[in-house]
Amino acid sequence: MLFVTAKFLLFFLVVYLLYWSLPDRLRLWVLLLSSLVFYASWSLAFTFHLLAVVSVNYVVMEVWRRYRINTLFYVLQILNIANIAFFKYFYFFAEVLGLIFGISEWREPHLRLAHRMEGTEIFLPLAISFYTFQIMAYGIDIYRGTYATRHRFREVVLFKAFFPQLIAGPIMRSHELLPQIKALGEGHGPTATRDWMHKGLWLVLIGLFKKVVLTAVLLSYVAPLFGSRETNPAEFHPTAVWLGVFGCLLMLYTDFSAYTDLARGFGFLLGFEIPVNFKAPFFMVSISDYWRRWHLTFSRWIRDYVYIPLGGSRVAEWHVYMNYIITFFLAGLWHGASYPYVVWGTMVGIILALENFSFKRWLPEWPQHWPLRIVRLLITWFLFLTSSLFFFAPTLDWALSALGQMFHFAALSGNDSLRQLGSMEGLVGGGLGVLLFHLLDEKPGWFVWIRRYEKWLLPLAAVVLVIVISQFAGQQKDFFYFQF
Repeated sequence: MLFVTAKFLLFFLVVYLLYWSLPDRLRLWVLLLSSLVFYASWSLAFTFHLLAVVSVNYVVMEVWRRYRINTLFYVLQILNIANIAFFKYFYFFAEVLGLIFGISEWREPHLRLAHRMEGTEIFLPLAISFYTFQIMAYGIDIYRGTYATRHRFREVVLFKAFFPQLIAGPIMRSHELLPQIKALGEGHGPTATRDWMHKGLWLVLIGLFKKVVLTAVLLSYVAPLFGSRETNPAEFHPTAVWLGVFGCLLMLYTDFSAYTDLARGFGFLLGFEIPVNFKAPFFMVSISDYWRRWHLTFSRWIRDYVYIPLGGSRVAEWHVYMNYIITFFLAGLWHGASYPYVVWGTMVGIILALENFSFKRWLPEWPQHWPLRIVRLLITWFLFLTSSLFFFAPTLDWALSALGQMFHFAALSGNDSLRQLGSMEGLVGGGLGVLLFHLLDEKPGWFVWIRRYEKWLLPLAAVVLVIVISQFAGQQKDFFYFQF
């Protein structure tokens, strides 16, 4: 069930009415059962797999609490990594080994086809990357002593399966969601306040607009280049490739932040607070600043559970730079089992290391003088666009071809035979929408007047959105981050 379908909205309405009509202790069961039904609508088999993962983690950590057998904890984390490695990276690792040892039958297309014919093909469980990170953090926090509260099994299952954020985050930590669930189970859960209901409705409307309208508009612009892995980037004008990457970045923001807005909105409507995941990322002044604004729960996760355990910034300078590279190499691998994602993550790590080096010696993150600020921003966006190309590329060869075309300066001299992208109106319209929501995040004080007229603006916005969405019927795609 996609959030932007009538089927889901009907499902949520039933859950909402049932949830608020029952006592607190029964509300927990409503959320738990509805969350499992929601995930089962995608795959019943993988619902049992999710329950098995949560069960093993819960039982092992309860045993660890009692006996403090550290080996149990380490084995559990190895099992968690092995679980995601098997489902997500089996074919990728097999192909890498095939290349090393010269075994062509291990290349992904051949091996996957052979497994498909045998009925043994390995499929990726929906949201495995997200729920693996979340359940691993639960165990690590208990092991470190940073989260000591004990919970019933059903509370931990709901913590992981809570349907508004189950599929694509935000990646919630124990202290962010479990206390809210525990309060509900103990009979003093949330009340339906008008303020939270309004917040929830606004976020749902904004999320629907971003996903159904802005994402569709931007997709129509970039589709000629990025819509198919069979497209030849060398056929496109260099400016089209640069603008295509920029358009994809805008589209990724509208798509992913739309999911977060919807998740937070539905959470508020049920009385739960889900953390903010984006803070105007394209207002960045550096790549480091971008990662302080983009996918915040993921950034905090890799900082706390990868970067800092590697030594963080408390080690020798060269070691700090290696920590950046290793951390984002793993971040790239988390995003997908393919060479372009690995290259993208490694490039980001190298860029962050170079930025950190330059901050200390030549060019501060935000110089005092405007000319230097402009230089800093130009360098940042150049590195951002060239590295992001690999994030959206279907294959490494495709990415390298597109990268070469970006710097094919001879093609800039009015070669009419080179292809362009979709209508520029799509990029401009989508860009203006992104700018509006960035200002809403960065300058919330500019929009406080809306609260004075909320009781009229909210229903008006809902009616207008229904009319606008009707013009985009049938154009909705899965959320981009569902593949992770």
